[in-house]
Formats: sequence, C-alpha cells, structure tokens
Amino acid sequence: MESNLKKAYIQLHVAVFIFGFTAILGKLIQADHFTLVWHRMWLAAIGFFLIPKFFKELTSTSFKSLIQLIGIGVLVAIHWITFYGSIKIGKSASLTLGCFGLTSTFTSLLEPLIYRKKLNPFELLLGLFALIGISIIAFNSPDENKGNGNYLLAIFIGVFSAFVAALFSTINSRLTNKIDTKVMTFGELTGGFLFLTILLLLQQQFHFFKILFPFSDFQLIPYTDTNNVFNSIYSDVFWIVLLAFVCTNLAFVLNLNAMKHVSAFTANLAINLEPVYGILLAAFILKEHHYLNFHFYLGTSIILFSVILHSLKKIYVSKYQSNNKRKA
Repeated sequence: MESNLKKAYIQLHVAVFIFGFTAILGKLIQADHFTLVWHRMWLAAIGFFLIPKFFKELTSTSFKSLIQLIGIGVLVAIHWITFYGSIKIGKSASLTLGCFGLTSTFTSLLEPLIYRKKLNPFELLLGLFALIGISIIAFNSPDENKGNGNYLLAIFIGVFSAFVAALFSTINSRLTNKIDTKVMTFGELTGGFLFLTILLLLQQQFHFFKILFPFSDFQLIPYTDTNNVFNSIYSDVFWIVLLAFVCTNLAFVLNLNAMKHVSAFTANLAINLEPVYGILLAAFILKEHHYLNFHFYLGTSIILFSVILHSLKKIYVSKYQSNNKRKA
C-alpha cells in the first residue's frame, strides 16, 4: 500500500510538471494561438480512444450528459484561447502563469454564487491578497518587455482566462461523481473543437475579436521557418502533437491514476503548484528571468502564497470534519 502511495505521489507531480510545461510550449510554438488550440483539441480528443475501455465508457454515457459536456467545452476553448493568447500578446509564459494563479481565488468566489453557499471571510481575504499580487505585477511592468509584448493587455486577458478556468472547473465539480472523467474531458474537448470550427467558418462576423481570434493567421498545417529549439518547417507540428498527446492525454491519465490513491485535497494542492513549475521552467528554458523584474516575482509570490494557504485551509477543514465524524 505504501509503495502504491509513493508511486501515486510521483505520478501526480509528474502530471502537474507536464501541465506546467504547456505554457512553455505555448511560447515555443510559432503558430498563432487559435491554430494551436484548434489542433490541440481535436488531437487530444482522438488520443482518448487509445486509452483501454474508453469507448465502452463513452457509449454508456447518456446523450443529455454529452450535450452538457459539449456546452462546457465552449468555456474550455475560451480558456485555452485566452491562456495562449495572453502568452502570445505578452510574449511571456511567466506572466500568464502568474495570472493563472488567480484561479483558486475566482473558484472560492464562484462556488458560493453558483451553488448558493455562504461566502467564506477567510477566502475573501485570500482573494484580496491575490488582487494585491496582480496589482503589483500590473503597475510595475519591466522596461525590457516594452516593445516586445503588450504587458497590460496580456495581464487582462490572463486574468480573464483564470476566471473562465475557475468557472468551468466549478461546474465540472458537480459532474465528476456522475460522469467518467475521461468521458468528461473528451466531451469538453470535442465541444471546444466544434465551437472553434464554427467561429472559423463564420470568421467574417468576428473582426472585433481578431486579437483573440486571428482567423487570417490560421494554418491547417502549421509550418514554421524558425524555432527556438530546432530549425525545421515541421517544428510546430511536433510541438502541437507533444502538447496534445503528452501534455493533455498522458498528463490526464497520470493525474487520474494518482487520484485513486491520494485525497482530492492533496491532488488539488499539487495541481496548484502548476504556475510554480511553469515559471521555473520558463526561467530555465526561455530565460525569462532576465527581463521579469523583482515586482513580478513579488506579486506572483503573493498570489501563490494565497493559493497554498487556500489549499492548506481546505485540508485542515477536511481533517477536522473527518475527526468529528469519528467522535460521533
């Protein structure tokens, strides 16, 4: 049993590490963010058919549930478009990952609103901490980044992306006990892909949103002339395939296997480390620490501190309730 738990912890952290790598790939891929997300969604959806017994679980899911998942997939697509759009616009994976740390704050606010629960003062305080952190980042843009990317617009889009991630995660939390999680992810990927395809077909109607939906740059086969790692016209194809099958399918399976042996709170605490892993990877691989200043890391540290405190508080409450049940 102890060996299974140890293996589960390793799988969990490898999965979170891979999730953190998605932002790095978002910057390495030269294709626009719409092309990136469109290809990632259909490739990752197909990838689930390589998982044993998936087709059986899919066919046993009700049509009504699948329609629900396709609807939620629209939110997933918007989250990914804004997440990678923020990276492309700000030309910084670290900046977007710092904004992504606000997801827990938004979740703590959305859950009471959607499910009519009482707002928790402690969580509101943590939300204030996170707001202070993002304000420090926003009002102290590094001089070196000016001219390279639109720093403030990237923050705005990154924060909106975190909000959408919190929204679909909150909705998903009520479905995980009713629908197989692999089927959930497949349905949402399919829904997101269909949504983006419809937008692509109606592209003339969405000129106002062209900064987030750069249809004119869309590539059915994403070729590139230059790449930060190796010089090949197929480099973007390689990175997108890696993003779909490794950073989506493999990471998902590892995370799912780990959650069979660790508590949901332990898993959530580890998943909240995704921005930390991503920022460290961005510093090591993309050398972003050369132009991101002290204020960025101060603000990000405040956000991540609020995330960790939020997770620890949930673990404490869970243990307290569990002990009370035993005494009763």
